[in-house]
Amino acid sequence: MTDPSVRSILILEDEPSFREVLELGLAPHGFEVRAVGLLSEAKALLAERRFHAIVSDLRLKDGSGIDLLTWLKEQGIETPVVIMTAFATAETTVQALNLGAVDFLTKAKSDLQELIKVLQGLFVEQAHPVMQEIHDMGDLVGVGDTMRRVQALIGKFARADSTVLITGESGTGKEIVARLIHRYSERAKGPFVPVNVGALPENLLESELFGYEKGAFTGATAPKRGLFEEAQGGVIFLDEIGEMPLPLQVKLLRVLQEKRVRRLGANEERPVNVRIIGATNQELQRQAEQGHFRQDLFYRLNILHVELPPLRDRQEDLPVLAEHFLGRFCKKLGKPPMSLSAEALAVLEGYAFPGNVRELENLMERCVALNAGGTIGPDLFPDAVLGQVRKERRAAPLVTIPEDGLDLEGYLAHLKSHLMRQGLERCEGNRTKAARFLGMSFRAYRYWLHELGGVESLATTFPHPADYPPKAEARDES
Repeated sequence: MTDPSVRSILILEDEPSFREVLELGLAPHGFEVRAVGLLSEAKALLAERRFHAIVSDLRLKDGSGIDLLTWLKEQGIETPVVIMTAFATAETTVQALNLGAVDFLTKAKSDLQELIKVLQGLFVEQAHPVMQEIHDMGDLVGVGDTMRRVQALIGKFARADSTVLITGESGTGKEIVARLIHRYSERAKGPFVPVNVGALPENLLESELFGYEKGAFTGATAPKRGLFEEAQGGVIFLDEIGEMPLPLQVKLLRVLQEKRVRRLGANEERPVNVRIIGATNQELQRQAEQGHFRQDLFYRLNILHVELPPLRDRQEDLPVLAEHFLGRFCKKLGKPPMSLSAEALAVLEGYAFPGNVRELENLMERCVALNAGGTIGPDLFPDAVLGQVRKERRAAPLVTIPEDGLDLEGYLAHLKSHLMRQGLERCEGNRTKAARFLGMSFRAYRYWLHELGGVESLATTFPHPADYPPKAEARDES
């Protein structure tokens, strides 16, 4: 490297198009970029020379970003590494950060500016993550972009020891996120103490949080430690923190600022070493602006913030979550493996899930409890689910012809294929019963099945008219 002011970056990315995006995007910012597609190529280069930083994909054709970090550690090479991936989980994020990665970014073209910012920041002040033991891993289930970002944030938040605020509707998994942050943090060996702030009256909440001395009030016959003291060395999780009465908010603010608590009836304060994670389904900033929540406390809580999306906004995660819960409850209840039929999944996709992930979890437990095994149909769903879906279907036409027209023949073939698959699933694979169920002779059923390419070719999804524009020859004839 002839010019010491130029920062050299090694890119390890096996997707050629994204590798080119990174090369072209980093070069104008004063970086000397060298890009390779295989882990073996990166190792060979690093054996010959050093780079100022490495940007690596997590999944590679001949290994992984984790393998690279492990190899760098074995070789004693302390080059900063930024991991980029489309498959972030809390487990892989924490594992990468603990092995020495300085940051963990989602893999998307829109994140190029964030990568540039991270690399530029590296050369102002290098970051060195604290090593810790990796414990038995759990994870927040999700495969979409939104949940991948949440999973990546969990890993970053776990390494910090600052206050965290988790927001989102009821049932979105706020306590799960809090427990994951605790599990992957340096406080993992300390206690995790959950408190539902909204479930306790003010006087009881104060004594529960801060404790009391003997004689502090009628019935206080012995001193009692509060939950802040119980959480010493660990995390206290204040769920529904937006419900906390204003007088107690003042005391909580002092705990955050001074790391000390005063028991009821005590003259002296006691030091506490706890990390506070708050959660709420309210718009806490608006509450603060309206005077229902202290603004100074809001800003003190909102140092690290993560917003959990409702289930209706993460449809891509619905089949994965359903499969996850089915597997868990089949194992718990000693049942054989089960899966949702295409019709059942279509019903769930049309349901708004006001109770979010928690409601889906309870629904899957119900289905496993009521089903003997095999495929689960919508007949096991409660009326509340089926009723809402029917109502929404009545409110709007099932099929609307697009403005540009429709390939009716292709659309009907897809619809026929989809309905035949549904009939076969409802009859547990029995073709004779399926033919009778669909009101046709077995001979006609067999003919249609052959015409459509056999059972394996039957459509699993309901056809959308927009996917069937008019054929070109039909337009030419007109």
